[in-house]
Amino acid sequence: MTIPTRRNLRIAVLAAAAIGSVFWLAVCVRVLMIPPPRRDGFEMLGAILATAYFLALVLPTLALGILGRWLPLGAVLGATAVAIASDAVVPWIPWSAFAGGLF
Repeated sequence: MTIPTRRNLRIAVLAAAAIGSVFWLAVCVRVLMIPPPRRDGFEMLGAILATAYFLALVLPTLALGILGRWLPLGAVLGATAVAIASDAVVPWIPWSAFAGGLF
């Protein structure tokens, strides 16, 4: 693997880890913003699943990106993390609020 390719792959892996970290933080903040009278304990399942997502996909991606080792595996893990995060976020975006709407 050439040096520019390795550098670009490392940047992509670190960017995927950053996107996954932001998704994890957003889920945890969103769960904690639920008012206490509306909490029943089940809302913490979202935070638990998001933490499992972070530990299983995002943290190894970040470690591989920082160390610069096994970058193709880091890219696969990062792509999986971004795919899961975008699949969880995109359906909840109010597309009709945009001028033309996509749907």
